[in-house]
Amino acid sequence: MADTDRRRSRFSQILSSLRFRNYRLLFIGTVFSHTGDFMQAMAQSWLVWTLTNSPFLLGIIGFCQAAPRLFLSAIGGAMVDRLDRRRLLLITQVLAMLQAVAFWALVYFDLIQFWHVVVLVLFLGTVNTLNQTARQSLINALVPRDELMNAIALNSSVVNLSKLVGPSLAGVLISVIGVAGCLFVNAVSFFAIIISLVMMELPAWRRDEREGNFWQEVIEGYNYVRSNREVFGAFFLMYVVALVGSPYSRFLPVFASDVLHVGPAGFGFLVAAPGLGAVVAALLLASLGNIRRRSDVTTAGVFAFAFFLILFSFSRSMLVSCLCLLMVGASHIALRATANATIQMETPPHLLGRTLSLLFMDKGLWSFGTLFIGSVASVTGTPWAVTLSGAICALSAGAMIYHRGRAKERLSRTQELEKALVK
Repeated sequence: MADTDRRRSRFSQILSSLRFRNYRLLFIGTVFSHTGDFMQAMAQSWLVWTLTNSPFLLGIIGFCQAAPRLFLSAIGGAMVDRLDRRRLLLITQVLAMLQAVAFWALVYFDLIQFWHVVVLVLFLGTVNTLNQTARQSLINALVPRDELMNAIALNSSVVNLSKLVGPSLAGVLISVIGVAGCLFVNAVSFFAIIISLVMMELPAWRRDEREGNFWQEVIEGYNYVRSNREVFGAFFLMYVVALVGSPYSRFLPVFASDVLHVGPAGFGFLVAAPGLGAVVAALLLASLGNIRRRSDVTTAGVFAFAFFLILFSFSRSMLVSCLCLLMVGASHIALRATANATIQMETPPHLLGRTLSLLFMDKGLWSFGTLFIGSVASVTGTPWAVTLSGAICALSAGAMIYHRGRAKERLSRTQELEKALVK
């Protein structure tokens, strides 16, 4: 009986943020919307690969999808701090739905060309630059502070559950109804998040009276990140992983077709495996509540991410590859969720949009990462390019441990000197 009560208590802890109606609505809408997003991402990658048969052009699409995050995130963050976040989310979701409809129409009527994909991906990347920052900032206002880590972890589990379900479903649908069918389903899925946002009951939004010059506010966000050691450390690791590690996912079509020879259905499983690992890891984090040594968890996550990514690059077995990607996804969500929580807990509310927007620039770095892997892959082959990516991530985590050790030594010496002067 006691064991049953403990299991119920742990399950309640995992889902504790869902007690709050507004967060629950966002959670439900996100499930459907993100599932459609990942279906489109897989259909888009498969479409580009079949159109071009070029790893480099796959890298170009990754660049276009992520570049707006890199070049516009700081501006978007300042806008999020100035505007009603729910209204901004509604606008971005409607625009993303219109993009999905246009994409579907071009494919369905057999008009699609590579440059169409480039334009549509750039547009969606720009919209998502505002959307993701507004969504994460809104979570901070939907739950109490002591539930924030749980809410962030649950939101991460939703995203990665969608990453599991969406590509698997897309792999089947591509075989049955084609790429156009996946794009159409994604367009319909946006209604869920739009309805959820409309149903929320939030206090009337009020403009921040501290607003000043727009560009000074953008610079203020940068200055805050530089001045806070914990926040800066989280940014460093996230940026390195985003620049050279995370873009591996853009090249999974190459592994599916040329390395493992498993076709579109196998490609769906490869894309879904990191999502499964991330869901499990996110739920575990949610059950733990607030984690005190978040920086250590972030660093350990980078090491684990690098190790299993290198193992994946050497694998020629579908089963081993899926297991490695499962662990890649689990470690990635651990480092990302703890870094996100560190930043949200350390940052004052009036700076939250700007700080989070700088964090989400890490996905903008994917743009250069995809070009880097694509360029190296054209010379050495894609598996060796991914091996190099994992090695660089591991070195960055080692550098962070060394830096923290030196900082602790300096602090200890300073404290000893102060004690000596007092005596």
